[in-house]
Amino acid sequence: MNPFERLLHDLEEAGLWRDVPPDRTSLLLRRLRSGHDATWSSGGAWRADGEDLAEGDVEVWLRGMAEPLGDCGVRLVVGTCSRPDGDRLDSYTVTVNGRTLDLYCVDPADPNLPLTDDPWLDCTAEPAAEVNRLLHDAGSDRRIALFWPGGNDGFSVLGPESVLREAAAATVEADGASAFVIPRPTRCA
Repeated sequence: MNPFERLLHDLEEAGLWRDVPPDRTSLLLRRLRSGHDATWSSGGAWRADGEDLAEGDVEVWLRGMAEPLGDCGVRLVVGTCSRPDGDRLDSYTVTVNGRTLDLYCVDPADPNLPLTDDPWLDCTAEPAAEVNRLLHDAGSDRRIALFWPGGNDGFSVLGPESVLREAAAATVEADGASAFVIPRPTRCA
């Protein structure tokens, strides 16, 4: 069983889809196995390819979470202030519910060189941490968990934190502690 199949199995065993009818769960799992994102009431799972996110897809990724986050009491408003593109690559900044996230800046001497150790990880973990802050502030037990964060196979899941941690145990055992994180905001509110 490949790591992604193992994760889906572990999420199912931990009860992520406990409140979803069995026929709908089968459909969700088929979608996920075929490389598509999937959402359900107060939950969802999305590809989180660190390279794609660092190249400007953070807003699209977060917008895909809007409906299930709404079920959790979070009205998500996201926008891109500056993003990497052909002519202008000086910074990548998004706003999440009015809070500015400076994901990275680039070296003025070399516009292809981000001034961060790991822009792929930063563009995955920082937005997820902000969403988790919003979930906490809304009184929800749901969180965004990241599996293999910052990599090309990155994957994000919205669900009850206890279920996500239970499901992550096998992933961490097989792939190491860096294969799973529930990001927390690092900046002061």
